Amino acid sequence: MTAELFGLLTRIRLSRRPMDLDKAAASQYLFPLVGLIVGLIAATVALVLNHFIDKDLALISGGAVLVTLYYVTGILHTEGLADFADGMMASGPVERKREAMKDVHLGAGGVFATVMFLIIFFASISLLTGEAGKRIELWPFLELRIPLAFGFVLAEVAGKLSMNVAMFMGPSSHEGMGSVFVRNANFPKLAASIGISAGIAVVFAGQLFPLVFLGLISGVAVTLLARKHFGGVNGDAFGAANEVGRLLTLVGWVLLA
Repeated sequence: MTAELFGLLTRIRLSRRPMDLDKAAASQYLFPLVGLIVGLIAATVALVLNHFIDKDLALISGGAVLVTLYYVTGILHTEGLADFADGMMASGPVERKREAMKDVHLGAGGVFATVMFLIIFFASISLLTGEAGKRIELWPFLELRIPLAFGFVLAEVAGKLSMNVAMFMGPSSHEGMGSVFVRNANFPKLAASIGISAGIAVVFAGQLFPLVFLGLISGVAVTLLARKHFGGVNGDAFGAANEVGRLLTLVGWVLLA
């Protein structure tokens, strides 16, 4: 796994050298491994808080996990979701929608999308953190149980898989940072990303591993919207795909686990 991937997807810096964007794009199939690390950090914090803080105070411990996630990953993906929503809500031709998406001022569409996302995300995190230590059966034929906190791993991996799908489907809406990743995307890399995601999900989610493929579905949905409204994908579309993928997977885990 390259230092560039952590520098791109998180606030973790493993190297002082400037990020090599081409190297990061070439290694895009390893995105789910970054999701694994982020998810394990969130799961560890949730388990520790669940041990020391009463379940009735899950909103407080959930807030701490939310802050931890954003401290590790930054707000780049959520900002992408907000810009993506602004562009979608803008009226007029594709050029006008692209301008709205690039506008530094947040519009009503972006505010609404961000608020709704954070409400559902925070609620899901709090519910999961409150039950983080509860154990569920990994597989019916194994005497092995896993803590519910591993749902954070599944959600973060699904978000990264969603980004890989968007990069593969493309095309780029315009020349820029996002187009580098689209040009480097191909089916073998997507297949590798899907395989890595599925493998992680089998280990950390057991019989609920299919939930990780909500990331794949989210990537397809966001890409189709990006094509319709902007003529293709870009960095904001990738951010939106990540947020939608991890939110749907987290909600699915909370409902089914």
